[in-house]
Amino acid sequence: MLPQAASFLFALFFLALFAPANANYKLPKLEIFSAVSFPRLDLRPQASGFSFDLEVALPPATSALEPLATVPIACSVYAGPGGECAAGMVATAVTYEDCGNTFDVCRCTDANMTMDTVVDRLGRVPVGLRRFLGTVLVLGGKTQAYTNLSTGDVHFFGQCAMETWIHEAAHALDYAIETAPLSNSVGWEKATLRDSCVPDNYSLTNQVEDFAQMAVIKTYMLLHSGNLPPGFEAACMENQLAFLNALPVFNPLTLFGNTCAISAVPDAR
Repeated sequence: MLPQAASFLFALFFLALFAPANANYKLPKLEIFSAVSFPRLDLRPQASGFSFDLEVALPPATSALEPLATVPIACSVYAGPGGECAAGMVATAVTYEDCGNTFDVCRCTDANMTMDTVVDRLGRVPVGLRRFLGTVLVLGGKTQAYTNLSTGDVHFFGQCAMETWIHEAAHALDYAIETAPLSNSVGWEKATLRDSCVPDNYSLTNQVEDFAQMAVIKTYMLLHSGNLPPGFEAACMENQLAFLNALPVFNPLTLFGNTCAISAVPDAR
């Protein structure tokens, strides 16, 4: 279980870096703006990184866009000289057919991903996970992403693959109840202690990252009739899978339920 101070700092600010979205991409080292160290998992990684692509398997969602006259404060604080977006920033309210709630998307004018790409990938995040996301910021530079666990706001840099979008949405789900994150629960800690493996090298970073990577694996399984990605086995991580299976959000009727009105899971932001 993460120390209380570590959990608090994680909830304030979290940064996870990602490599380009191509075959056999690897997730580089976790970076956080804190001197607190988080316990690394002493388990066997099944792969160096994920080589599958979820984008084709995940269905798109029809969307409606409305330009915002003013850039939300959640975005504007990162704009300007020395900020994450030194160029101009444009804000858009995006509404999807499967969820009446709008998502504020702020795109830096020098961002690598086009607005069409951003709207498409955000819409492919299953609604059961997407509902936990806050404001989405899209920026230029090296491919990486991080989630502010206090707000669910996600910052995407470069060209982030669907696996990254699912990973970050899983962080938002994890900390939906900020005082009781799922990855800091007794159940998740026991699951990692009883198992002998994790999905990949990045999962070893700590149990927070492992939860997010396992959520990517679970999403893959639900899209492929319960099958794991090629080269992965379930037995060595069966307790982690069982923990996710017990979460209402990973019921297929919830995850792909075509609605944000889900009473069996915590309220989204």
